[in-house]
Amino acid sequence: MIGKGYKTRLMNPHDEFWDRRLGIRTFGYMPGSGSGEGPDWQVHYTPAPYCSIFHSLKCAGLTSDDIFTDLGSGMGRVVFAASWLGVKQANGVEISLDLCESAEENRKRSRLSNRSIAFSCANARDVDLTSTTVLFIFHAFGADTLIAALRNFRRQCGPNPRVVYMNPVFNSTIEDEGWLRHCEIISPPKRLISTTQNWKVAIWHV
Repeated sequence: MIGKGYKTRLMNPHDEFWDRRLGIRTFGYMPGSGSGEGPDWQVHYTPAPYCSIFHSLKCAGLTSDDIFTDLGSGMGRVVFAASWLGVKQANGVEISLDLCESAEENRKRSRLSNRSIAFSCANARDVDLTSTTVLFIFHAFGADTLIAALRNFRRQCGPNPRVVYMNPVFNSTIEDEGWLRHCEIISPPKRLISTTQNWKVAIWHV
């Protein structure tokens, strides 16, 4: 992982506030790997802003009955946000061992350590999504991997399944799969003092 994020934390006080409130450290950057849209392609890691995360998850209608899984979870920011909002179980799946180990360290130090939170180092193509009701993706991989993940989700999902897709580059891929039919595109709010991009989010329902 590159850098400790000192300047980024200074320029993004809202994100720094939430990291401190949750007792975690999620600032950082890791370059991507692979090429083009192949099955080995991984988009670079940089965390989404908390304001976008919380707004998106609330629009998806998270409840205390939801099993939440973030594919490409990095250091766990979205997973901890979902747990803070009260989901039954919050899971993170990350292919990078370094990032996954950082997420696990966050879990141990977090003020949410008594809640049901789990991280695993695995490929999003073949991860176990049994009973997951909300699948979160922040454009972490190519269309080929997205298709595999969606098909696993369809076979294994719990009731009232939803997909929250931030920076929905391959949104047409979800549409082509044909089983998630209702899509809402939202533009989360952006903080006045922030250097992070305000990504659009696609929320898919059955």
